Amino acid sequence: MALTGLQVFKLLPNTNCRKCGYPTCLAFAMKLAAGRESLDKCPDASAEARAALGAASAPPIRTVKLGSGSGP
Repeated sequence: MALTGLQVFKLLPNTNCRKCGYPTCLAFAMKLAAGRESLDKCPDASAEARAALGAASAPPIRTVKLGSGSGP
C-alpha cells in the first residue's frame, strides 16, 4: 500500500539537512511518496524507515491459481 507524503515524512529524520538535494524533509518526502525519488538519497534515514518504506513501495502480490485442480 502506498504511503502519503506525510506518512513518509514521519519516517524521515526531519533534520532538513539538504543532503538529499531538497530544502526540507517534507519536500523530499513528497517526492518519495510520488515515486520520483529514492530513499537512497537520504543518508540519515534509519533502518526502520528503510524497512517501512521498502515494504510500502513493494507491488501488491495476488495469488493466482492455475488449472482446474483435477488430476496431475
